[in-house]
Amino acid sequence: MLDNIRRHSEVVCAVALLIHSWLAQAGVALNGRAIRAGALVHDLAKTQCLGSPRRHDLEGAAILSDLGFAQLSYLVLHHVTLPPDNPLDETMVVYYADKRVNHDSLVNLNQRYAYIAERYGKDDPQLLERISQGRRRALEVERLIFASLGHRHTPDEVTRRWREMEPVWREQ
Repeated sequence: MLDNIRRHSEVVCAVALLIHSWLAQAGVALNGRAIRAGALVHDLAKTQCLGSPRRHDLEGAAILSDLGFAQLSYLVLHHVTLPPDNPLDETMVVYYADKRVNHDSLVNLNQRYAYIAERYGKDDPQLLERISQGRRRALEVERLIFASLGHRHTPDEVTRRWREMEPVWREQ
């Protein structure tokens, strides 16, 4: 795994664990170890897929499945595109955290999808529509997560908390 992809995964992990802690306080019981592991390995195959048409989500899921890690395989498979019927679970938390992190910087969903459209949209109407659908799905997930928190926390609070944690994290 390239260093920049590892750093991205570490930031995704920090965001996912923050969301997990808030969900636990709200009475939503999820497996924190699965969230941590999933966040750290969600881009497991990204390096080997760079510059090719191969999909890192499919290849990462296959690697984990072959190793006997079915739950992590499912999480990696769906960190790019979350199924519409997916419940609030570990996969959803990692999916959301990944959508909030651009490289190793925390951003809001609009910023993340603007970057994705610029980088990968290639002025292709079909690709841009898929990216737009992804943005809508990510916003739905965000609403679901924060509604499950009883609106005690907000997406902007994730950003504020990260700004407090970031200097410490960057020193590590």
